[in-house]
Amino acid sequence: MRLEHKVALVTGGGTGIGEAIAKAFAREGAKVAITGRRKEELARVVQDIAQRGGHALALQGSVTNEQDVQNAIATTVRTFGRLDILVNNAGNLFYAGPLHETTDQIWDETFDIFLKGTFRFIRATIPQMLKQGGGSIINMSTVAGLKAIPFFQAHAYQAAKAGVNMLTKSVAVEYAKQGVRCNCICPAGVLTPPVQEMLKDPKAKALFENIHPMGRLGQPEEIAEAAIYFASDESRWTTGSILPIDGGVMAV
Repeated sequence: MRLEHKVALVTGGGTGIGEAIAKAFAREGAKVAITGRRKEELARVVQDIAQRGGHALALQGSVTNEQDVQNAIATTVRTFGRLDILVNNAGNLFYAGPLHETTDQIWDETFDIFLKGTFRFIRATIPQMLKQGGGSIINMSTVAGLKAIPFFQAHAYQAAKAGVNMLTKSVAVEYAKQGVRCNCICPAGVLTPPVQEMLKDPKAKALFENIHPMGRLGQPEEIAEAAIYFASDESRWTTGSILPIDGGVMAV
């Protein structure tokens, strides 16, 4: 198994991409802690992992709360003895609309979740990884943080995710010689529960699919496979990478 003897923490691990990553990591032998705001969803994922013979821990909390972040790291290390992998995945539905109708509150809340939340968890995790002699940080971004997409009016979200991309590179460079790697995955449209809800509208479904040259959206499990690579020792000479997994969106 590719992650045997490793311990991972996945933020936003109760649904969607985070759930798929947590389950894939457990399948590959890792012990997994998952965070999120919804206790019931976290419990469901932990139970699924346990039924398959894996080890998982649910940690309710928000990436916008520093105490929750510190508690998640401390509890993971106290329970499993170490922390080898951090996946910054948490995020909720973002505001979409014209820039001139975007309020300060929307802008600030979006950055607090998607960029500052990622910063908080990296800041809290690095001391433990330095103590151990290394680790792997994986940030979840989006192709919308790499290029402008017509008709996609999510300005605050895109700007925050572009910040995640740059944060990935700066962290990678600063800690490279100390064994802490930091990489980033940039999905395009993925069939998570909120996206599936939007695709009930036939026009929205056609628009989303047409953006992707492959003609379909991705599955959470397809993103999880890339996360396994970045988490494993197979990527031990890889840091600062920004990997689009996007059905060809970045090729256009």
